[in-house]
Amino acid sequence: MPADDLPGIVHFGLDLTYACNYKCPYCALPPVLKHRSVDEWVAAWQRMHRRYGPCYIYMSGGEPSIYPGFYDLVKAITPLHVVDLCTNLSWDVAKLVPGLPPDRFKISATFHPTQGGFAEFLEKAAYVRAYLPQRFPPKRSVYFVAYPPQMDRMEEYRRRLDERGLVLVPLPLMEGNAPANTEKEKRTIAEVSPNKRTSDRKLEFQLRQLTPSGRLCRAGHLYAMIRGDGQVDRCTRHEDRQLGDFFSEDFQLFAEPRLCGQPWCPFESQWVVQQPVSERR
Repeated sequence: MPADDLPGIVHFGLDLTYACNYKCPYCALPPVLKHRSVDEWVAAWQRMHRRYGPCYIYMSGGEPSIYPGFYDLVKAITPLHVVDLCTNLSWDVAKLVPGLPPDRFKISATFHPTQGGFAEFLEKAAYVRAYLPQRFPPKRSVYFVAYPPQMDRMEEYRRRLDERGLVLVPLPLMEGNAPANTEKEKRTIAEVSPNKRTSDRKLEFQLRQLTPSGRLCRAGHLYAMIRGDGQVDRCTRHEDRQLGDFFSEDFQLFAEPRLCGQPWCPFESQWVVQQPVSERR
């Protein structure tokens, strides 16, 4: 959920649906809820535009492309906000690409080897390359869960993506409040990950070498996580819905950063104020 894209604007994560057309062995999704309608979402995002101006929406799930009315929703809100779609690319990408410009619509592509072939995925990822997030060195990103049974081919995937101007970004396997990978697997992740080059120390947070606990965080202030039922958390790791209902007329974010008490931050550490409060002067 990039904070460096369009800096200064409000960002939201959005679990559009918990339905998915894949059955990945490392994914445990919540029960599928009754979907909010396209009209409800559009009205809410129009309200956010009036309150905060153009926002950055990281749309995920589940697989958001199987939400009823997916194409209509994306086309309706991209004139107001930037939509970054976290997707397995199993849908007809030509319905949106290149109809929407990459400064309004972005694609965070995820490859899942247990569910689809690499050759077909690679061609789609190359086709939408201009829409993928940029990493260091300047290449477009493809995300990959570091699930042990599929890590033996990770270097092959990395090499073949690199040949097409794409970079593999491994994501640690999650289990409760810690990464589930072994120390050897973590070293492999670190060798491949472009996150080791970022100034926000994202890889160290992902591998739980750094903790957000005791640090101020802008999650809830400049960023929030909207669940599928419209209830809003500070981030994916918080599950107390303390920001309320996104569909409420008076919904708003916190006025300032707040302390984090979470032990681990696998995804949204870009919102953490890096220096712990105890070390501030």
